[in-house]
Amino acid sequence: MRRVSLLLVVILPLTFLLVPATATAPNPGPGGRTVVNVPAPFGDKAANYRIVKTVERAIRNTRKTRRHRHPVIHISTFLLDRKTAVDELIDACRRGVAVRVIIDEDIESRPSRRLITALNADNVRDRNRDGKADRDPRAGRCNRPLQAGSRGLRVKPGAQPDDAERDDTELELFTVRQSLRSVQAPRRDSVTWGKDGSYVKVCEGSCRGKGGNMHSKFYLFTKTKRSEHVVMVSSSNINRGGARLGWNDMYVVRNRPGFYRGFKAMHRLMTDDVRAGGDKVQVSDGPFVARFFPMRNASKRTDPTLHDLRKIRCRSGFGRTRIHISMFYWKGKRGDYLLDRVERLARHGCQVRVIYGAPSRLLARRMRDLARDRVIRLWDSRWDFNDDGWNEVRTHAKYVLVKGTVGRDRRAYRVWTGSQNWVTGSLTRSDETTLNISLRSAYRDYLANWGEIRRHARRLPYDVYGR
Repeated sequence: MRRVSLLLVVILPLTFLLVPATATAPNPGPGGRTVVNVPAPFGDKAANYRIVKTVERAIRNTRKTRRHRHPVIHISTFLLDRKTAVDELIDACRRGVAVRVIIDEDIESRPSRRLITALNADNVRDRNRDGKADRDPRAGRCNRPLQAGSRGLRVKPGAQPDDAERDDTELELFTVRQSLRSVQAPRRDSVTWGKDGSYVKVCEGSCRGKGGNMHSKFYLFTKTKRSEHVVMVSSSNINRGGARLGWNDMYVVRNRPGFYRGFKAMHRLMTDDVRAGGDKVQVSDGPFVARFFPMRNASKRTDPTLHDLRKIRCRSGFGRTRIHISMFYWKGKRGDYLLDRVERLARHGCQVRVIYGAPSRLLARRMRDLARDRVIRLWDSRWDFNDDGWNEVRTHAKYVLVKGTVGRDRRAYRVWTGSQNWVTGSLTRSDETTLNISLRSAYRDYLANWGEIRRHARRLPYDVYGR
């Protein structure tokens, strides 16, 4: 039997505990699956959309069955404005799947408003929290208009009641103002979510922090095709930019119910705007450790990423420990002390290779100086193809790969990935998710991806390496 350790946050009416808890489950197998994209112009459309289409395919394959009568999809993503994904989510809701989506504040696009209209048109309020709706919804399941004679029916001017009975179209699209009002509704008790159990929630800044952003990118499925309790953790949003403008990664964990329940619990806490505490919140299951942020009042002393880096030693069973980094946003005080640690590891004998996407000028200069002194090897992934001052392509991944000594393991293979950039806000203010993987197979997949990004990047500094 495999031991599953969960550290969850408590908030009523949820029945989660604020202490480490244990559970057991049959061992479904040790691994998962790595999915990466190749942005334009380096890859074709299929390669661009590999991550996005993996999520969409999982949505399409989530269906009610005799064994799974109440399938649920949970989504947390910074942006979701892709029409195909929205169509798939609405279709899933209409075939009886509960679709629960959390996105950030940018909801003015037509696909975003269409999703909000479809999932939230039947939302209701329960101001006194007695478990009963204040009124009947004005729409049926997943934005189907209510039949004539039902309370809440809105019939277009000039239409007859029997026309409404035959009407199987969507309601009129919410305006931006209506959408903003709607996305505040699904809180506390599921009675407010409507008959379909579905909703779109938008957080003001981050869901569980002060300010910041709702920046987590994870996708959960009770059952999709032959896999149950599926967790997907990614650096990619479900949008065109995530497919075509940046290098992104996603890791898929399947058939691990304890791990899935931890993510599901966090999604509900985010839905309910439960403020984060100062402690580290994580779910551990076999070779996987997921962490959820923000950590209120976190500091250098309590930073889990720095703690991970401090476990690395440069002598290992493989010889020199090798570290590969692909990091999008890297700046500020936190970026500075994390670079301090990376530099220290390099000077103590680790082989350190870095690809950056959007570092601050100060940290970019520091890294170029380290590369010039041959302390680290460095590549710039940014490309401005039309010289308009905007980088059309860059790495958007945020991962660290380690082959060598980590803690007591002198022959470790580690992947540390997720949505968190190396900036202070990603630690203390924004909703973020990281995933630590202790699997050789995952390491090999990610190392191949790192090599692919490097082949389409420029070696730095130019004056030393001539490129």
